[in-house]
Amino acid sequence: MNCKKCNKEVDKFDNSFHKLCKKCNIERLGSSKPNKIIKHTKEKRKSLRTNDTRFKRSVGGDKTYKIAYGGDKRSKSLNTLTLDEIFYEECFNNSDHKCEECGRELPKKFRNDDGKIVARFRYSHIIPKSVAPELRHNPDNMNHLCFEHHFQWEFGDKKSMKIYKKNKEKFPSRFN
Repeated sequence: MNCKKCNKEVDKFDNSFHKLCKKCNIERLGSSKPNKIIKHTKEKRKSLRTNDTRFKRSVGGDKTYKIAYGGDKRSKSLNTLTLDEIFYEECFNNSDHKCEECGRELPKKFRNDDGKIVARFRYSHIIPKSVAPELRHNPDNMNHLCFEHHFQWEFGDKKSMKIYKKNKEKFPSRFN
């Protein structure tokens, strides 16, 4: 067997796809020194993520959230997420736990055992947060919907929904 580049006879190709000897394959890979042998070690690579805790959320007896976090760019968004959770819990407590469109039962538990909100989809903003950030934590801007109707409100035909007329009356200037 001969190397395709240097035509040197070899017992085994270093690169069987290109049919190259070790020296020619190193040159092909772009090493500045053709005789330099690149050794690959099986040492463990370090993860990009660290195991240190960046932030903690703990629920006190009065249901307030305390954030332990260094003040970088993400602290504002963490505060917004924390405020969202407090707002969603307030909405949850004032809800009858039924979809406003179809009457389907919604989960009656706010958090699971890990402390995460069970059904975040149920909180549907009438006017999207991206369009009117000032209405983000306004209880009048909320509908409690099942997953299917939340999806329909966001991406489907709003005008065919029962809640459309009620929502339009709440925010007449925001609807066409």
